[in-house]
Amino acid sequence: MIKPSRGRLFFFFFLLFFSNAVGFGQNEPFSVRVVNPGYQLNSAWELTYGPDDSLWVTENFDYKVDRIDPLTGGKTLLIDLSGSRNFTSPPKWPQGGLMGMAIHPAMYNEWPTPSRPFVYLAYVYSYAATTGCNNNTGPCFFKTKIVRYSYNRATHMLSNEKTIISTLNGSNDHNSGRLTIGNVNGQPYLFYTIGDMGAGQFNNASRTNRAQTRDTLEGKILRFNLEPDGDASVADSWIPNDNPFTDVLRKNTAVWSWAHRNAQGIVFSKNGDLYQSEHQDKSDDEVNVIVKAGNYGWPKVSGYCDGNYDGSMLANQTITSEATNCANLSAIEPIYTLFTAPNPSALGSGYLSWPTVAPSSIDIYESTTIPFWNKSLLIPTLKAGKIYRLHLNNAGTAVVDTSTIVASRGAGRFRDICISQDGLKIYAACDISGQTSGPTGSYNGGGTPPPNAGRILEFAYVGAVLSIKTDSIKKPKPFVQLVVSPNPASNFINVSGISNIKKPVTYDVSDASGRLLISGKNLSDNFSIDLRHLSAGLYIVRLKNAYDALIVTKKIIKQ
Repeated sequence: MIKPSRGRLFFFFFLLFFSNAVGFGQNEPFSVRVVNPGYQLNSAWELTYGPDDSLWVTENFDYKVDRIDPLTGGKTLLIDLSGSRNFTSPPKWPQGGLMGMAIHPAMYNEWPTPSRPFVYLAYVYSYAATTGCNNNTGPCFFKTKIVRYSYNRATHMLSNEKTIISTLNGSNDHNSGRLTIGNVNGQPYLFYTIGDMGAGQFNNASRTNRAQTRDTLEGKILRFNLEPDGDASVADSWIPNDNPFTDVLRKNTAVWSWAHRNAQGIVFSKNGDLYQSEHQDKSDDEVNVIVKAGNYGWPKVSGYCDGNYDGSMLANQTITSEATNCANLSAIEPIYTLFTAPNPSALGSGYLSWPTVAPSSIDIYESTTIPFWNKSLLIPTLKAGKIYRLHLNNAGTAVVDTSTIVASRGAGRFRDICISQDGLKIYAACDISGQTSGPTGSYNGGGTPPPNAGRILEFAYVGAVLSIKTDSIKKPKPFVQLVVSPNPASNFINVSGISNIKKPVTYDVSDASGRLLISGKNLSDNFSIDLRHLSAGLYIVRLKNAYDALIVTKKIIKQ
């Protein structure tokens, strides 16, 4: 046996001590604040950190898109789409309603004057009233569309709807509905998750499950162009010509990957990896790395190819051998499950006690601000109100450790999260009601509303900060030269070089935990901010113009 050197032994004991001292990202301290204490959202489905340091939100039942100030909770209505659907009270509400939203990269990279001020939305717009679906006796058939709007920064309104696709099937169960934008070979595209419609279970038991039918658009992840590419057909022009599959007419389909159950989370990493979280059956909620043309197993496999569902039913089909199905389908296994049970068929019908967490979204933390969090997937859940943190290896291909944000436990039924650009805050949208939005519950879930119903929670990190790299924060393209000095500062900091900025200029000063300490407005070309009442330490200064566009974020040391 090779003995470790003294240096290695020292490093081992140092590592052991340090890991116990700081927890390697375990049980980090967060403060909790309600962003909108004065009103409820009905109910926030998508929560996105916008280019203007605002929270952009879709309300899935009210069909409204809002812009919310995270400091004050002030809400601006961007568009009301309630008149764009042909139903008001179907026997069963579609899972979701107004669902996903994605903001064009130009809105971040070129703010405040983006060349492509586009916002993409997905919503259920049509109900086939003749199909029944009363009292759990039959399937519910809806139609979903994906559209693009233009954002007017002066009026804060969305207008000029362009339809990308309007033929997507919908259901009261497993609609999925997440949108995200990410690069493939250096080109940005729009991705959409669509579920299997709940086919094979509950009131949709007689509905055919098409997740393994490659040329249909159910149980898939879809890819679209951000702009039409000029193909003769308007519908074809939104579908990339290098998508992996074609239909019987040899036309490219929107399918990017297939065999998914209900993927309500999808996010790109900075290096272009596409991660997804997916609801599974009685166990094995999945976290996947999505690859082009990949088959992810459902409903022939749930979770790993480990045989725990052998002899059980998935989507009303008997599974003889998961291992055989995996081999025949070349199915791709998840990189992690939440959580795998050895014998799911023995778990009975008490869905609240199943070892599933109902992962409702996914985001990725790629910052060194919080120690040891860089390259961590954050997954909010509908059950038990938790935000899981899955720390990835350097390659992003495996989970190396896990934890939950302690402050999130039991705080709400989380539908979506987003991360502030400085990496100090996590925002979580809480459902307004219901134990489940699927067929096992109703709009009100038949029970007591969950904690913080209809609210957005801010989890602000209040622990030690390794670094805040303001140069890595997505911020508006500079169009004036601003000077914030001196740095380090004693009693005052001076702001100059703002003669060409639309006034009043709004300023705020926060501590490293994100706690707002100073705020105000000024109409002068040069002004000072009084720091005399602050103790020595690190502070974050933010300046915005009269249009509420972020001009600068700067670290200041108070001596």
